[in-house]
Amino acid sequence: MTPKKRGSKAFLNSRKAVEHELFFNIFELVLVVIVAFALFNFVKSIEKDTLFQKTYLARDVALVVNTLYAAPGDVSYTYVENGHDNTYNIDFAENTVSVSSAEDKDGSVVPFYHFDEDKNLKFIYNFVENNKGIVSADFSKSQDRINVEKSEITSKKPQGKTT
Repeated sequence: MTPKKRGSKAFLNSRKAVEHELFFNIFELVLVVIVAFALFNFVKSIEKDTLFQKTYLARDVALVVNTLYAAPGDVSYTYVENGHDNTYNIDFAENTVSVSSAEDKDGSVVPFYHFDEDKNLKFIYNFVENNKGIVSADFSKSQDRINVEKSEITSKKPQGKTT
């Protein structure tokens, strides 16, 4: 005698089983459409957000400052980053680089990144205001100080020169 399976007869070769299966297939399709729609809306909203670009610029400029501290001798470097739709300003404070946008509202997130500061070299903290579409700054290191100023680059040609 074989044991009887509970519930298997209810959906076995019946019209109810087909309807049940069809219901779940339609439900899965509707769920996939809803998730895809939500994902595309999320990606579209991120496209307009500048937080990723500002975070990238803050980290990249902090890396340049760390490299200047590590470089031996005198260094002059022009930092250029092209292809931005907004005007980004770079603010240097004690051990920190922050990047803001001219379009930022009060209370908006301003990303920052820390760099390691050598107390034997004086760092001249400045605010570098940039043009739309290009971020540039002139870095110089001498025996006793590091200075950063607004670069006079106005074209969108890739540069980044060192001397």
